[in-house]
Amino acid sequence: MDISANLNQVRQRISAACARSGREAASVELVTVSKGHPAEVVCTAAQFGLSVFGENRVQEAKAKIALCPGRLRWHLIGHLQSNKCRDAYLCLP
Repeated sequence: MDISANLNQVRQRISAACARSGREAASVELVTVSKGHPAEVVCTAAQFGLSVFGENRVQEAKAKIALCPGRLRWHLIGHLQSNKCRDAYLCLP
């Protein structure tokens, strides 16, 4: 997996879509979904300037957030079971 090449391709697609719609590319926030990827991959992605990550499993987020740089922002994405709400609230910085 070449994070740099993938990121460049995604940024080009965002720029092209923004040009078609008349929107500023700077107004788009890229949320990188880290589901299924270890904290090491998230840390590597952060070195390429990515700073907003989305996770859809509370247990995975709890473990991963603790191992990643504190400057990253996290979102829980997808459905959240009511019995996971407390854990979700406590795991997000």
